[in-house]
Amino acid sequence: MLATLRSIAESVSQQANLDSALACFVTMVKEAMQTQCCSIYFADYSQDNFVLMATEGLNPDAVGKFRIGFTEGLVGLVAQREEAINIAFAKSHPRFKLSPEVNEEGYNAFLSVPVVHQKKVLGVIVVQQKMARVFSQDEESFLITLSAQLASQLAHAEIKEVLRQDESSHQTSVLKGVSSAPGISIGHAFVVIPKVNFKSIELEKESDVNEQRRLFTQAVAATRKEFNTLSMTLSDSIPHEALAVFDVYQQLLDAKSLGHNVEMELQQGWCAKSALKIVIERLIAQFNAMQDPYIKERAVDVKDIGLRVLHHLVNTEFAIKDYPPNTILIAHTLTPAMLAEVPNDRLVGVVSINGSANSHASILTRAMGVPAIWGIEDIPLLQLNSKPMILDAFSGRLYISPSQMLIDEYTELQHQDNLLNNRFLAEQNFTAVTLDGEHISLLLNAGLELNTQQNSAHICDGVGLYRTEAWFMQKGQFPSQSEQETWYREVLNSYYPNPVVMRTLDIGGDKVLDYFNITEENPFLGWRGIRISLDHPELFLDQLKAMLKANIGLGNLKIMLPMISGSEEVDESLALFEQAYFELNEQYPEQTIERPDIGIMLEVPSSVFMLADWSKKVDFCSVGSNDLTQYLLAVDRSNARVAELFNPYHPAVLRVLNNVARECQQYELPFSLCGELGGDPEGAILLIAMGYRRLSMNLSSLNKVKWVLRRLHVSEMEALLKECLAQSSAKQVLRLTRSFMIEHELGNLFYTPK
Repeated sequence: MLATLRSIAESVSQQANLDSALACFVTMVKEAMQTQCCSIYFADYSQDNFVLMATEGLNPDAVGKFRIGFTEGLVGLVAQREEAINIAFAKSHPRFKLSPEVNEEGYNAFLSVPVVHQKKVLGVIVVQQKMARVFSQDEESFLITLSAQLASQLAHAEIKEVLRQDESSHQTSVLKGVSSAPGISIGHAFVVIPKVNFKSIELEKESDVNEQRRLFTQAVAATRKEFNTLSMTLSDSIPHEALAVFDVYQQLLDAKSLGHNVEMELQQGWCAKSALKIVIERLIAQFNAMQDPYIKERAVDVKDIGLRVLHHLVNTEFAIKDYPPNTILIAHTLTPAMLAEVPNDRLVGVVSINGSANSHASILTRAMGVPAIWGIEDIPLLQLNSKPMILDAFSGRLYISPSQMLIDEYTELQHQDNLLNNRFLAEQNFTAVTLDGEHISLLLNAGLELNTQQNSAHICDGVGLYRTEAWFMQKGQFPSQSEQETWYREVLNSYYPNPVVMRTLDIGGDKVLDYFNITEENPFLGWRGIRISLDHPELFLDQLKAMLKANIGLGNLKIMLPMISGSEEVDESLALFEQAYFELNEQYPEQTIERPDIGIMLEVPSSVFMLADWSKKVDFCSVGSNDLTQYLLAVDRSNARVAELFNPYHPAVLRVLNNVARECQQYELPFSLCGELGGDPEGAILLIAMGYRRLSMNLSSLNKVKWVLRRLHVSEMEALLKECLAQSSAKQVLRLTRSFMIEHELGNLFYTPK
């Protein structure tokens, strides 16, 4: 049964379009289950009904025409319940609806399961038989498994079809994601070449056969060269007979083999990538159908060769492309390196398929003030390259090939957004003082870029979080103590005399060093933060000494330890700090080595219960609300599938943050918050009401938060907090905060374009 499931999934994925994929699906399911009818209905949410998309057993003329309402018939019931229905006499069920146009009168047995993707019912699969019987548990389980396995695949195929239809009819396509860095961008897509596979290739035709033949021939030549290089590299390390595999590969690339088949497809008008896809997938299917295990294994070789040729085809296509003036960068999984490659004056927006609005790459886009959305449906990226787009990062929408009317509308919205930002900038040099005279220290989260944002020093009260790992991530090896000292000195000088809280090396999770690779199954619960520093005291001591030396004559350094979960880590870290301090005093007796405050990040749930103990050992603490929320809610904040569950407004998170503030006040331990929550005006309001008077945030958020705080009383914030802490869901909390903002004439901050 497992082999049958795989065979159906592979066959469906290889189809050229949605119609053929669904036709293939119903045919293979009917054969596999040895039944007389299999049909699939797709949900059309624009008309609130299901449309018959493919059938093997019902009237073929009804495909694409017959519709049944969301609340009608057994199909509607399956979707409503979101569970299987298995009955022997369908006509006897009270929800049965006879539809003569589909010719299903002769069928009695009825088994149906919903197709659900990301909590959304995409459609319904129905299997029918003339003989009245209840389908077996194995048959029901098979259909449920098949539905679950193919849900994302069918969603993917549906999106591709919508994009293709919209392109041919010159209509605008809309994709939905999760808003990360707010704003509006109008520009053209630049797709970062994904890890190429044949699924990402859309079948397209090209009129210039000679040009496509030239591209294919060039890619084959590059692949041959690649195999020759591999063969020579391995010739001294593996037996000579093992190298024969490269001869086989070279033969498969010959014109009489792969070349001949591709040439036939090129003559049919297919572009080089499409021709290669058709030929390779056909060969793989033929090899997989063989009974001989040895011959069957050759499918792997064919796929490897095909992917290598495809890689060279795609690289050739993209090698001549440059970033357009208004680049909307689109990637399967965004990395800081991808952002760094785009000139600052050309990057206007970012879209990432994988990841979430709370990943570190997403935080980087907010720091840069670049509108971004995360976690949109998995789509064929190459199909989007160079297309005009509108990125609405207020509502998380991406408009592909927008109409001129839509462009004009968003141009005006962009203008209004710029006017609002100008109002924030007009007050950037003022202090953040509430209407009742309470001063709030607004600090920067910095260090994501090598420049130290020196021009921002005058608008903030210092740096609440300096991410030292960002510099390590851009180096090819661990920086020397001298290099670190020079860099830290520049940072401390930039913000002098305001304090700079430098966090010691915080790698692991989704922050990796190319030269210090960490491979773990669950990196966010693994070897990261202070755990690495304590396991490598030589690195930790080097960093501490570099910080201490950089602080000589300035005295505005504070040091913060990340990922502290137990008292042993606090004690070991402080012991190593004392060692570094003692050794520097011995080494430089003529210098005055100042002893900076040492603090800890509260980002692990255990840490919030240890404040009574740690308040006697450290000088301050700062809440890292991003990781603390992640661990409290058991949500991987870089996982798009569970992105909507990550919410710092969850009542549990707010209550923990409130308790931290109370305990810190009780133990007279200075405290602050340096997570993304503090950079959200609504979040800042709740935190101030709790007692937080030091908030650290990205530069793009600082002016907005300052502008809002200058228009409110702390007493009003405290009344809001009391209501919010009594709520049972994040949705209820956000409803209250939104109403509060509107009531205080701050609703224009949350205008979301339609």
